[in-house]
Amino acid sequence: MRAPPIPQRIPPLAWRKPAFVWTPIALALSIGWPVAAFYDDITPQRLVIIALFVVFALALISLGLSYAFGRAPKSRRIVVLHVVFAGVVAMIAAPLVLSWLVPVLGGGEHEGGEPFSIAMSAATTPLVVIVGLPVVLVSGIVFAWTALKRGTPPQPEDYRHDVQPFR
Repeated sequence: MRAPPIPQRIPPLAWRKPAFVWTPIALALSIGWPVAAFYDDITPQRLVIIALFVVFALALISLGLSYAFGRAPKSRRIVVLHVVFAGVVAMIAAPLVLSWLVPVLGGGEHEGGEPFSIAMSAATTPLVVIVGLPVVLVSGIVFAWTALKRGTPPQPEDYRHDVQPFR
């Protein structure tokens, strides 16, 4: 015989309604604020946009999987961790991606005239981590506070039938 389920005391986060309005607003705010830092140089601006699109795509996939498996996040901290983890994955792949993405975006040669190589992109890894982690953290916080809200708390009468008297 299967025991009754344990009552859920902390409700999972819910998407703000209507989600088709609030989710794009949250993504625009999360991706838009770092882009504003590069308002005068288009190549880093494009790199930031592409990187944050990838980060939020990975984060939304992992959030969707957690909802699908019944492990919906119960705090905004969990959502921010999903975004930061996706950012770390993107930062690990950054040296490989930069070697072919920078020439495509128009910054293919530097002052020496050599093309952007894997060694050059690997040399930028510490800078990517130092700048990227705070950017991803703040973007995750902005997204979590804008797109999600607290679920409805359980009412006391919801658990009244589960209480067993002392014997």
